[in-house]
Amino acid sequence: MKIVSNKKISTFILSSVAAAVLTACGGGSNSSSAPVTPPVAAVVANQLYTETNQSANAILHMTRSATDGTLTYVDKAFTNSSGTDGFGPAGTAVPADDLASQYSVTVSTDNTKLFAVNAASNSISVFSINATTGSLTLLKTIQVAGNFPNSLTYSKGYLYASFTGTTADINSPMVAAYQVNSDGSLNQVDSYALPRTGTTTPAAFIPTQVLASPNGAFVLVGSKSGEVISLPINNNGGFGAAVVNTTTGLNAPFAGTFLSNTIYLSTDAASASLASYTISATGALTSINIVANTQAASCWLSITPNGKFAYVGNGSGTISSYSISPTGTITLLNATAANEGIAVAGDSWISADGKYLYTAYLHAGVVLSYTINADGTLTKTGAPVPSTPIPNGTMQGLVGI
Repeated sequence: MKIVSNKKISTFILSSVAAAVLTACGGGSNSSSAPVTPPVAAVVANQLYTETNQSANAILHMTRSATDGTLTYVDKAFTNSSGTDGFGPAGTAVPADDLASQYSVTVSTDNTKLFAVNAASNSISVFSINATTGSLTLLKTIQVAGNFPNSLTYSKGYLYASFTGTTADINSPMVAAYQVNSDGSLNQVDSYALPRTGTTTPAAFIPTQVLASPNGAFVLVGSKSGEVISLPINNNGGFGAAVVNTTTGLNAPFAGTFLSNTIYLSTDAASASLASYTISATGALTSINIVANTQAASCWLSITPNGKFAYVGNGSGTISSYSISPTGTITLLNATAANEGIAVAGDSWISADGKYLYTAYLHAGVVLSYTINADGTLTKTGAPVPSTPIPNGTMQGLVGI
């Protein structure tokens, strides 16, 4: 662990397909992968959502078959705000994964509200989820005080967002906390300016995700700069003193999820690895083990609700599978548990019963469904959704109920 001092930010720029595949990974799903008691289903189950991230940003709504997990496209709900439409935070064209994040869309723990970032317009949209149909109704689109929001997490009535900042605003990489009101409005209660240095290039702390622990004790912030920041959550939803963890063996810890309140897993985009850590009462991370998978740009992550298997989406278009012991030790099962020959195997979500894995292939602009077999192997099921792919590789985020 080390505490990082503030320095001038270095601009994060993606300039080619190779850069997008090897270093820009991300997008949204929610924390349902944590093996804790699932949230109370206050609405109809078997729904799945992703965002187009186009100029006229919208959330695509799909239903999931309770019989075989296959997907059916239902409808689209516009955010009345702007996605990035193929451009990253520096204004540079990005072939896939514009937001360079995980969790760009998430839902409240009672499954009644959905939240989505509109990175190009610096806003967050809040939708109500219809209890009968699962369809979305826009409640609010809130302009927020931050540049390029790219990841969201919800905990105990509060929404947390990370902001990457832009070339024009070197002081804006941050995390903000908002109280969520019943009408969908957001009241900011706190913010934390992210460190300006890191252990790798780029030197600035560029957030790739925020995620609240299952017990609501911490928000963890991943980055491409070699650290994971633990932010204690106070009683008012704000932040306590941050702990900046240098993650042993990882150069670009991208996306994480919780196995339990005390065990945290993280991908590493640089080394194509998955790592596991214990997290102390102060937020300090201690390495358990790290296992590479021989693929490229391991960025996105989800684990089964029973905590037995982890699935890592790779920029190379493959999905790697791991087994997890009860104490958090991970073992590679199959480096190419799925290989569709399309890119990028991005944001993913696993059904609450642990039977199905859903993966958004960001560059291809479609979501594919897989059956999770008893031994952790994957069997693809059903056709890609939507039938007309989201163009230009702009698709981001994935979350279900």
